[in-house]
Amino acid sequence: MNVKETVRIHSRPTGEEGKEIGLKMNEHHFKLWGWGLNHVSVEPDSSILDVGCGGGRAVSILAELAEKGKIYGVDHSQDMVDLATEYNSKEIGIGRVTIMESSVSELPFPYDKFDLVTAFETCYFWPDLEEGLREIKRVLKKGGTLLIVNEMYDHELFAERNTPYNTAKGMNIYSAEEYRKALNSAGFLAVEIDEVPEDNWITVVAKK
Repeated sequence: MNVKETVRIHSRPTGEEGKEIGLKMNEHHFKLWGWGLNHVSVEPDSSILDVGCGGGRAVSILAELAEKGKIYGVDHSQDMVDLATEYNSKEIGIGRVTIMESSVSELPFPYDKFDLVTAFETCYFWPDLEEGLREIKRVLKKGGTLLIVNEMYDHELFAERNTPYNTAKGMNIYSAEEYRKALNSAGFLAVEIDEVPEDNWITVVAKK
């Protein structure tokens, strides 16, 4: 599979191949998610949204952390919604988790709903970073937190710069300062960024 096809299937996993990708992400990103979540405090009764929930394991982790809270997951791939629903069937059955099909550009939630919004390995596939950030800010409560956790893809395959952001084969690869600029433009406060270059990891935390 070439780079273009790899990016395409990861950006919107569909079909049997997409399901395999979702299951692999559930396993391969577990350590990265744990590292990222160490940067925020999750209260037991938190209301949380996971944007781009993929195979659903991150939603399960969030449900364990917010044991008395309510967790929502959204993904723009119906096949990933189905997979995440299957993965979280127990918590969905008791009403603690809800999985829905949605784009980050138009979230199906009212203003000021969530204490925490997470975005794991997803924002470089968003159609417009600042638009997505503004929509997330809308659904966050005042004082709420956005957590972005990504791999940085510091590799020659992703070195092209065709736009103000680092565009690579259909992925938008953002530097720490590009995240900061976009978040400030979207109206977020107190942006904090942590990087682990040897692991190719970046975490961004911002407050509404």
